[in-house]
Amino acid sequence: MAVSKRAASLILVSAFGLSSVGCSDFLNGKKAEPEVIEFSDTRFACLQVIPQHLEKFSVGEAKESEIRQGFDCMTDALTYFNKKTFGSLDNAYTVEEMRRFFGKYFLKKNNVTPEFAAELMKIKRALLGGSTSHITKDEIVRLVEILGLLRDESIELSPHVKLLLNQNQNDKTEWEQISAAVDQLRRSLQRLLEKTQIAKSDYSFDDAKKALSGFAEFIRGAEPFAPYQKYSQWVPMVESVKVVLMGRRAHFAGLYQWSESLDTLLDLYELALKYHYVIGDLQFTNAAKVRQTSQFLAQGLELLLNSHQMKTSGRIPVEDIDNLINQILPSATDLIRPKSLIKAYKAVLMKILDPARMADSRSLLGLEKKHILSIQRELNIFRLHQSFIDNIPMDALGGAVTQKQLVEHYNKFNKSYVIEKGLTDDAFEQKALEDAWADIGDLIKNPTMVNFNADGRLIISASASQTKQTWAALTKFNLMRVLSRMLMLGYADNVGGRLSQSQMSEKGLVSWYEDFQELGLDLKAFDPRSANSGSRSFLEANFFTFSGNGNDGMDQKETFEFVTTLFSAGLGTSNAVSDHMKLAQCATPEKDVFGFNFYKEDCFREQLRKHIGVYFNNMPGMVNYVRGLNAQQWKQFFDYLLAASVTPTQRPGLIETANVRTMVTILHYIETIMVIYDTDHNQGLSVDEVYASAPRFMSFFKKVNPGTYEFLIKEGFAHLVFYGEIPGAGGIASFQFKKMWGIDDAQRMEIARLFGTLKDQLNKVEN
Repeated sequence: MAVSKRAASLILVSAFGLSSVGCSDFLNGKKAEPEVIEFSDTRFACLQVIPQHLEKFSVGEAKESEIRQGFDCMTDALTYFNKKTFGSLDNAYTVEEMRRFFGKYFLKKNNVTPEFAAELMKIKRALLGGSTSHITKDEIVRLVEILGLLRDESIELSPHVKLLLNQNQNDKTEWEQISAAVDQLRRSLQRLLEKTQIAKSDYSFDDAKKALSGFAEFIRGAEPFAPYQKYSQWVPMVESVKVVLMGRRAHFAGLYQWSESLDTLLDLYELALKYHYVIGDLQFTNAAKVRQTSQFLAQGLELLLNSHQMKTSGRIPVEDIDNLINQILPSATDLIRPKSLIKAYKAVLMKILDPARMADSRSLLGLEKKHILSIQRELNIFRLHQSFIDNIPMDALGGAVTQKQLVEHYNKFNKSYVIEKGLTDDAFEQKALEDAWADIGDLIKNPTMVNFNADGRLIISASASQTKQTWAALTKFNLMRVLSRMLMLGYADNVGGRLSQSQMSEKGLVSWYEDFQELGLDLKAFDPRSANSGSRSFLEANFFTFSGNGNDGMDQKETFEFVTTLFSAGLGTSNAVSDHMKLAQCATPEKDVFGFNFYKEDCFREQLRKHIGVYFNNMPGMVNYVRGLNAQQWKQFFDYLLAASVTPTQRPGLIETANVRTMVTILHYIETIMVIYDTDHNQGLSVDEVYASAPRFMSFFKKVNPGTYEFLIKEGFAHLVFYGEIPGAGGIASFQFKKMWGIDDAQRMEIARLFGTLKDQLNKVEN
């Protein structure tokens, strides 16, 4: 082997004579004697393994010794080359000379292609200045110095590379580990920025894309390199994010703007890593996880506020946001269409986050500072509420608190300290937070305060006010409050101060459904066969929430309870029931309009009763009632539920997703009515208790039968509850006579029957 290397050395001398590369003494004007330049295994064979070292570094598996060896080998080779050779240009080498020389003698398996060499010269110019067509001897000297810095920074970065490049398979990656890794990356890149000419260059993102492609080809040679395949998929997304934050034609003047923009990109990368490793599962199981999530959101908002594009133009144009969604969403999920999300976010900007709430799409130019500040306010309200929850000494109180204890802690909580020291120093924002805190108090002090059981289900029970609130229940309460508050901000009237003074009309809820209908259809939350469900939902909130009163508006409490029921019952419990029906072999191969399985009606009915205590452990009264029914009574009760949930394309003998959701929700509504009006707790509604519930439904029946006297409506409603039909004049007279002799209490069976009639009457109003 040694002989062959000596022969290679002699051949190399001849190659110098035939090529444009010669001995350095020739540059001094005299022709020196031929000099044998040694490229032996012991000195430069290390160049052959540099691609392997780079590959190992790219996946976070390179040792410090390998990193040091690789960089030292490159610097030695460049120094030796610079000292012992000369090119066709005066004191410089063309890119082809460099590529051909190193490819011929050192990088035989992983040669640098002409295209990659051109990209490397662009990087050279960004680092050192000069031309992209050649490199001077002085530039090689400076390049050697930069390689020394790169070696040191690569060694510092090596423990973090797996985490930084998404190669870490550890399920317990900590928040602090990510911060430490990005901090090291920030220090390393800022040092390189200071030592190079990048801030003065015109190096572009397109140049970086080409360099990445060439780098991957150089590393892998003839072998596939899996990490690059993954990184290359990120490039379009990264480019879209870059445009959002930096603008389409961003120009950075000087080191400061380059440094600032680098920090912005690293801040974004840190957020992406924290989402991926820590909070992406959206499991808010403890106070630390919730705090980290709120910190994540706060950092993201600061990133947008301080982005180059926001600072220079005052907005992030909608076309850039649209493009980002079109790039990211298809790779993230096939459930939501980009156009649905685009329509939804624009509605949020115009109606929820714009303080003026003009709702005029012609004035929507982009995401502006006012929108981000609105999100910051809502986040601060969430953090204020959550700080209160986290500071309740749950362990000392046995892991949960009664409503009375909760109110006591609310009254004692030092909201001003949290607001002024931890959230904002702006006087106007402080006032907004204090108003929101008062609104939170109204929900907490509500006699029928919302509470959730261990399964996250809405508790509907006569003893709910005595049921203790856990940390998890109060945190879900906070999340539901955020959603209901956003709904009211965008679609209620008079939302400039306390939300307790605001009301949302039927028109407002109809508008919300219209704005989010496409997104709801994509998420399979809305039935594609139904028209706008806003009117129906408005009536449900007015009739069947704890705070419903049947008037022409939904206040804060009604909206909060409606949103809570929608998520807890209509989606949460319904999904649990559907999943169990599959396990119970009730599913058929056929799919319904949502793309989910149909269920055999007989099997579904049997399983629903058999496991009623599992599905509805949040409603003990309903569970006990169903368990007390005989087979015939249960079938009748189920038939009433099915009649109220029937769809336009209902297939006999089959249960579909829409039926499940409606039946589950109706069971919650039935129990709500029982809990509110069964004042003597005998599990039935007397005539007087039915009369007490009538005002909720009065305005609705006035629409159905305009011009009818209120007395007749009240008596007609009571007759409807007890006998299942709306009476004429004779029926009302007969009802008065029957009352004299006594009427048995209305059970849950009669209330279930009522829903079918209400549905028929509602259809009359809509038509």
